[in-house]
Amino acid sequence: MTGTDSGWSEKTSGTEVSKLSKLAKFPVGVSVAYGNEAFSYTNSPAQQAVIKTHFSQLTAGNIMKMSYLHPARDTYNFTQADDFVKFAKDNGKTLHAHALIWHADYQVPAFMKTYQGDKAAWLAMLKTHVQTIATHFSGKVASWDVVNEAINDGGGYRNSIFYQNTGTDYIEQAFINARAVDKKADLYYNDYNIEADPAKLHTLTGMLDGFKARSVPITGVGFQMHIYMDYPSVSTMSAAFKQAVDRNLKVKITELDIPINNPFSPPYQAGDIKRELTPALALAQKKRYCDVVKAYMDTVPARLRGGVTVWGVSDPSSWLISDLFKNAHADWPLLFDGAYQQKPALRGVADGLSGKACTNT
Repeated sequence: MTGTDSGWSEKTSGTEVSKLSKLAKFPVGVSVAYGNEAFSYTNSPAQQAVIKTHFSQLTAGNIMKMSYLHPARDTYNFTQADDFVKFAKDNGKTLHAHALIWHADYQVPAFMKTYQGDKAAWLAMLKTHVQTIATHFSGKVASWDVVNEAINDGGGYRNSIFYQNTGTDYIEQAFINARAVDKKADLYYNDYNIEADPAKLHTLTGMLDGFKARSVPITGVGFQMHIYMDYPSVSTMSAAFKQAVDRNLKVKITELDIPINNPFSPPYQAGDIKRELTPALALAQKKRYCDVVKAYMDTVPARLRGGVTVWGVSDPSSWLISDLFKNAHADWPLLFDGAYQQKPALRGVADGLSGKACTNT
């Protein structure tokens, strides 16, 4: 089957899930596109139906990032985000906001790239940025990714424009500044590959221990979880979750997706590319989703479960297809196909939330 096929057989999909979020006492979320973006929920009644039925929390894929909300030094633009907030509220959904500070070149506002000032000036500028945005949304969002992806693969801190000008101080100051104007929202540090890279995890835990020693107001760790069918192992993921749990921090899976193809694997590099989502592959993906959610449930106590969010609604909308695989072939990383029909992967998440055995049948 292709990424847009529907009509999964009963043998392949199992019993349909009636309402995924009802199976959890914590947020079950999804990221969505807005407005003129490709695959925007605003242009798709079918996608809206899926969102309203199965998810209790929403994350904006783009419109709450830095360059969207703060395009110029003295200019803030909340129009799209406010409309998104209204959609969530009108439909009984909470919001996980993403993200106050992120290094990505295409998301850093142009004025920050040319900003001139010493360390104190940079920290003051970022304080204004964080507090203006967090104040605007105070009481309207349940949680924030306060700082996103500040740690390198292989350990150490990313040499971002923020690090170059403030060292690591910008990270903890962002949490302090956000908490000063929003007393209730959960505040997360968010990153990818911290569930798989021991050196990256080591840098993270060192940062978290420093935060604790200095009473920095962090609520939890966001594990993006852009993972693969064959990597990392369940035990490795569980051990990483436990590092946050042992520090009494919430654990939130913030950007979960599981593509069938792993573009970094030797088989893929050798040309072994799966070009059809066969029933067997769909059921293997179902089990993998179940294993991940079950590991989360088994490792993270109820009081520290910040939630589970998948990064996109339907397979064709996934960032993996446009950004990573460069449209070389289809892939099927999410819970719904291109016609917004349930895939076995949705049942896998449901089984994990319900404590059922994870199987590929």
